[in-house]
Amino acid sequence: MNSGAYFETQIGFALVQLLPIFPIVLILFMLFKFSDITQYISEILKISSQKFLLGFGFLSCVLVSDSIFGYFKVSHLRQIIDEKKYQVVAGCVKHYNSETSPTNYRTETFVIENTRFQFSNYTQSLYFTGDDHTDNFITKGQCMEISYVRDGQKNYIFKIIPLTSR
Repeated sequence: MNSGAYFETQIGFALVQLLPIFPIVLILFMLFKFSDITQYISEILKISSQKFLLGFGFLSCVLVSDSIFGYFKVSHLRQIIDEKKYQVVAGCVKHYNSETSPTNYRTETFVIENTRFQFSNYTQSLYFTGDDHTDNFITKGQCMEISYVRDGQKNYIFKIIPLTSR
């Protein structure tokens, strides 16, 4: 992390995203290879072995898919950063707005040099979210340099460096 950065996405090895697959495969192997284990668990849950295996198999597919998609997200962001295929904007915050929903989720928007940013604490992300902004650093007039990835109409922040006021 840049020592002067307010926020910088920490990107580790993309392969780390695939680690959950190995225990899942091991458990599936044991359940199919050793029917006594499957039978024992099925009796505890009071369902048939077939239903248990089907349910655990479905859950395993969901978890494996999530791991694979996570791997591709991380490796794609790593590639964008390494190839410097991102945007950088520097300036002072204008049109800052913060709204809190009845369910206590906060959505914040602001503009720097005609580039609009929006983030919330509703979703988890590799990029800057409301969970990363708990100290009210971003306010109207705050000057900063933002590195971001544009995806459709959205700008995803992965680095914020504070600047002195202009």
